[in-house]
Amino acid sequence: MRAGENAGSRLLYLGFAFPPGVQGLYPERNPAGHALETQMISELRRHFQIRSAGVLPIIPPVVQDAQPDSGIAHEVLLLEKPPELFHRFRSLARLKAEYLRWRAAGWQPETILVYNLSPIYNQFLLWLRRQPDCPKLVLLLLDSANLGQHLPRLKRLRRGLKPMCIPDSEMIPHFDACVGLSRDTEHYFRRRQIPFLWMPGACTPSRALRPCQRGLSNGDNGPIRFGYFGALGAHSGIKPLISAFLSQDLPATLELCGYGKSSAELTSLARQDARLKFLGLLTPSECIEFGHRCDVLVNPRPASHGNENNFASKLFDYALSGRAILTSSLSGVEGVLGSEAFYFDPRQFNESLQERLAEIVSMPRAELHRRGEAIQQRIVSEFTWEKQAGRLAEFIKAVHVKESAVELTEALAA
Repeated sequence: MRAGENAGSRLLYLGFAFPPGVQGLYPERNPAGHALETQMISELRRHFQIRSAGVLPIIPPVVQDAQPDSGIAHEVLLLEKPPELFHRFRSLARLKAEYLRWRAAGWQPETILVYNLSPIYNQFLLWLRRQPDCPKLVLLLLDSANLGQHLPRLKRLRRGLKPMCIPDSEMIPHFDACVGLSRDTEHYFRRRQIPFLWMPGACTPSRALRPCQRGLSNGDNGPIRFGYFGALGAHSGIKPLISAFLSQDLPATLELCGYGKSSAELTSLARQDARLKFLGLLTPSECIEFGHRCDVLVNPRPASHGNENNFASKLFDYALSGRAILTSSLSGVEGVLGSEAFYFDPRQFNESLQERLAEIVSMPRAELHRRGEAIQQRIVSEFTWEKQAGRLAEFIKAVHVKESAVELTEALAA
């Protein structure tokens, strides 16, 4: 019997995480989402009998002796790659067949939890809505580039002509509830009387670097070291950060590591200015060690690219490094990091960020480290996966029990 098989209600999870051991072979493919899914599902198995499906961009190799917590052992693997239409229809047919087989064998989920809004899963859920005894459908919304945004008529028309593609706004009403990583998204669902739980993510405390591990630090000499690790795409704000930093003559360095198409450009920029360093792609554990060698870690996400609908999961790893954090104020981040973090206004990006950078370099390094340790203590105490998965499990079970969205909303408010 698998872990969780005696845990009570049945849950079907539809996600994108790799099976155990595979993500390490493809480190640039969905590292943040994979980590979140893996840790979340591991903890949810304490509360539910879970079966899962995974949509993958590759046929995953079999990895011998892989650690169970390095991925999700899906019951069914689905493929989405060119030619997309062929693989989407094929994967949809396979998922339907597997679901009917489970139901015929006596395994019927009370709830389906689905990661984001995507073509294969959207079509599967619409099919389920037409079946008898449809389970409760709960959306786990990590991000959406167009939710709540006005789309030009021509763009809406083009998207409407694409097979299997449904606008996010048209798919949302089919869900019984939503779990969102961004607090800014809550108003969208509340207006539509769809119950909403804000769950920004969490951390695994055992990964934290404690103060006794100061051997990783370079000490208290030299310029202040700002650092960044994560995606290098336009949504991350990494280029505006570099511009804001280099435009000032600060007694500091900016060190970057990450993945994305901008790697070659950042390597070139680093050769041109000694204040800028680019280390390339690091493993998750190496990122935390890298962060610990910095004084301040920066999350420069702009108020664009749908960032108001997501939460920068790197902030939890930033906190585990035990260093001070400077971040744009989006998605309810203040409610996670608390008053010891530094914040800047992403709607006045350059001016606000430059002001904060200048303020920070004038502060004693000891104060920066004190703030970092305070943030770490807050995160490992209040935002563990054990606690957040418990909140998520209670919400999912309440969705199943309550007869209406209004009833559930009133229960949550109480």
